[in-house]
Amino acid sequence: MQLYGRLYDYINEYWKLIHDTYAVHAIPFLVTYFHINRTSTIWDKTYLMGGSYEKFGKLTGMRWDKYLLLPVFYIEETFTIFDAQEIGYINEGESGLVVPSNYGFIPLANDMVKFDVDYLSNRHPDPSSIFAVTGLQHHPGYWKLKLSIEQTVNMEIIDKQVENTYVFYDYDKKMHTVHESSSMTKMLSKHNTLKGRLKNLYDQNSGFYFV
Repeated sequence: MQLYGRLYDYINEYWKLIHDTYAVHAIPFLVTYFHINRTSTIWDKTYLMGGSYEKFGKLTGMRWDKYLLLPVFYIEETFTIFDAQEIGYINEGESGLVVPSNYGFIPLANDMVKFDVDYLSNRHPDPSSIFAVTGLQHHPGYWKLKLSIEQTVNMEIIDKQVENTYVFYDYDKKMHTVHESSSMTKMLSKHNTLKGRLKNLYDQNSGFYFV
């Protein structure tokens, strides 16, 4: 039987690489992700003295949903560039990362990213910067995000504008409320306990469970 090879088999090879290789071997890094809540945010449709819309503070209408323990991939090296301005030296550091498309949300420009560095959390001030999403590229299966350091912003300021808090649950790769995540964790713990007890009750010779 004659076997025919198609010129576009590379398409299947690409999807195999994305879903079978990258999904298994890529190393995730946990971040706290602040996604713009488009429902609660008050959008400024006018210009005030030619100025831009404030992202933080008492006069802003921006609101975010907070995603805890969100795994991201392929974090780029942060390029640190200092620019001398009237207020002093400004760190215009840039970086990038990859977010899978199956997380259930679409990244937006001006979303915020905070890298979770637990071993530095006891230091004051927190040495890890907060980044703003300044560029987006959509590829099959994932989003490529360009990041820039957000100047003079900390977690306390952003938390005042958070509407909802969610936790990424690795079991189903989706976002859930804190209460749902806690309940699911308890159910999985009970399941593992029950599984261990049933294993001890199983008799390999007879194939029966002796309760």
